[in-house]
Amino acid sequence: MLSLFDMDQKALEEHLALVGEKPYRAKQIIAWAYRKFASSWDEMTDLPERLRKHLVETVSVSRLELLRKQEEEGEWAKRFLWGQGGKPLCESVLLAYKYGLTGCVSTQAGCPVGCAFCASAVIGFERDLQKGEIIEQFVGMCRLQKERLGHLVFMGTGEPFMNYDNTMAAMDVLCDPAYYGLSRRKVTVSTVGIPPMMRRYAQDSRGARLALSLHATNNETRDQIIPFNNRYPIEKVVLALREFAASSGQRVTVEYMLLKDFNDSAADAARLSALLGGIDCLVNLIPWNEVPGFKWRSPQPSKVKEFQEVLERNRVKVTVRRRLGANIEAACGQLRRETADRPPK
Repeated sequence: MLSLFDMDQKALEEHLALVGEKPYRAKQIIAWAYRKFASSWDEMTDLPERLRKHLVETVSVSRLELLRKQEEEGEWAKRFLWGQGGKPLCESVLLAYKYGLTGCVSTQAGCPVGCAFCASAVIGFERDLQKGEIIEQFVGMCRLQKERLGHLVFMGTGEPFMNYDNTMAAMDVLCDPAYYGLSRRKVTVSTVGIPPMMRRYAQDSRGARLALSLHATNNETRDQIIPFNNRYPIEKVVLALREFAASSGQRVTVEYMLLKDFNDSAADAARLSALLGGIDCLVNLIPWNEVPGFKWRSPQPSKVKEFQEVLERNRVKVTVRRRLGANIEAACGQLRRETADRPPK
């Protein structure tokens, strides 16, 4: 069957024309899917019954099944496991901040990057997600939450720039006023650092933001935790970041995972300050979120504070990420696509 979220308005119009329907029906369907979050053709009550029967047989409204939903106490974070045919496929996370709701979506089933501190590395890589599967994670969270989400981050499982075309296609649809109408300035793509794709994104982003998962201040350290650093060393990655910030005129985010006694020293902070000198950026410090079976540990709060203070003394803008979702293993680095019948430990 065709997938509704893989079809644009033109494709819908062409499909409807096969049964003699007028083009305006496509706009009705888009409104139901992207603004009313309908989960079935029966909900689209302003469509003729005979058309709904035809669409039931030819186009799937929802290809993703919700296999499990977990909620953090206080509802600051919700974790969703999506699947197909009962088999887990990907995860997404809903985060509540003072400024509104953020949807964090995956771009791949599994992850090919293999960062040493990330649970997603354990499950390996299965395949790229299609445009519609990425879109449906976001719309699906809106549907379950019964309200619009105001921000979108491509920070779930996978490296977005290794599934570039589908990631950008999903972004374009969700930011199109004819569909969901999300502001591009409220969209962020997070990458481990692939300079050619960062430069391509600088041309295509049109206001969408960039976050770089850096996590180290020299190649010797970064080689141990991010295999891609062998191909794209830190100086090339930071140069591409610098070029993006200059060409886009946007402040970029640098994500830095703090691992106890590995990359959390005052000397590391000083090197990070020098490395980012002249870039309009915000450093987001992330004390490591525990993943069972991994050797890493999170630094003491005093160590995090010391790291932050070194950056601030060097006039680097810095925040410490709140640990939303950690108790349901939905925080940064914890997604591992557990099966529905085997909940996370």
